[in-house]
Amino acid sequence: MGTIQQRAGCVKPGGRFRLLLAVIICGVFDGNTCYAQLRESLAGESEAQALKKSIAAEQYNLHYGPVRMTISSGLGVSYTDNVFYSHKPSEDMLVRPEITAAGLWPVTELNTLRLSLGLSYEWYLKNRALNANAPLIAPGSELAFNLFVGDFRIRLHERISYQESLFFNGVTGDDVRFFNFNDVGTFSRLDNQAGFEVTWDLNQAVLSAGYNHENFISNTSSFEYLNRASEWFTASAALYLGDHAQTGLESQASVHNYDRETILNDNWRARVGPFVEVTLREKLNLRVGGGFDTARYDAIALGNNDYDSYYAYARIRQELRLFSHSLRAGRELLLGDNANNMKTTYVRYTISSPVVAHVDLGASASVNVAEEFGGVFEEKFTYYEAGVRVGYQFHKYWRADLSYEFRLKESDLAPRDFHRNQVTLAASYTF
Repeated sequence: MGTIQQRAGCVKPGGRFRLLLAVIICGVFDGNTCYAQLRESLAGESEAQALKKSIAAEQYNLHYGPVRMTISSGLGVSYTDNVFYSHKPSEDMLVRPEITAAGLWPVTELNTLRLSLGLSYEWYLKNRALNANAPLIAPGSELAFNLFVGDFRIRLHERISYQESLFFNGVTGDDVRFFNFNDVGTFSRLDNQAGFEVTWDLNQAVLSAGYNHENFISNTSSFEYLNRASEWFTASAALYLGDHAQTGLESQASVHNYDRETILNDNWRARVGPFVEVTLREKLNLRVGGGFDTARYDAIALGNNDYDSYYAYARIRQELRLFSHSLRAGRELLLGDNANNMKTTYVRYTISSPVVAHVDLGASASVNVAEEFGGVFEEKFTYYEAGVRVGYQFHKYWRADLSYEFRLKESDLAPRDFHRNQVTLAASYTF
């Protein structure tokens, strides 16, 4: 694998270094929103005091002066009956060593540096050509900084991931990203996002806005047409109706510029609509939203690309004594993988339970009815995903996990159907 290059529209290396340096100097903090009979300011004095207590209560195993860390290592062994996601399955075994680290540096009472990083390697027993050419960086790896200024909360972040498998080799979950590809063994890709979010709390109303610059770079030649620089903008205004309900408007806009427009084309897209969120006493949270969704493409784009449509979603989360679960359903239009647009209608369910001492149980399932369109490619398909997991903490520092995941794709293009089973046994040690 060659060295990953900075593409057009990317942040210059020096600028990215300065951004990271600024983040490291400043630090980050996370806290929980608290409610009282009269809702307190998210960025007010009471919230600051709650955050101090939250930071002090966090558990870390290693201490180097003011720096606190948790480091864990693990080894997973997986069997899959369809390593290439093909309608003609081929089996293989995968060995995956990994190490993860979480760090906290309390620069001040409130502003602390947080780092989360996961590194791993994938080694296949039969299909050696699939072996990773470099260490992999897990999605979710992030460096971030939160700053309080009066009633403003500002969060800077740098997120990065590098993967080579078509899917991230982990347990299926609530927001698993799938690429609509078949007969693919290696898809080397770097995804880097840098940006900020600002929240202004006016007690009864909360305004927020955010910006992300994303560079998506494929190091697999057949997928270099996906290389792009994207600008993502978000904004919302929420009005609180008592202690446990809010309503308002939310919006998202984005601009996408591809390095070469051979298959996918430059475009901008936007969506805006109302939402309502309610939290009930039974630890049940409900959020629904929807609205107008549109996209416009450059004149160079072929086929039916532009659209004026709608998006909608509903999300229910509940925490009970014996288990926690969530259900999500919705309709949205996304960037496509083989065509300019992907329209998907989805239902996703997850559940987890600590009902047995030292044992974590979890399961998830999803159905996605999708269509790719815009350009010379068009496909309608249904994608199913399900998984179960059992985790056992058999020692203070040792943990074992057994998981099973199933994927099935049914397409109107017969050669693009596939089904895949994977079983993984993993052990991890926390220092």
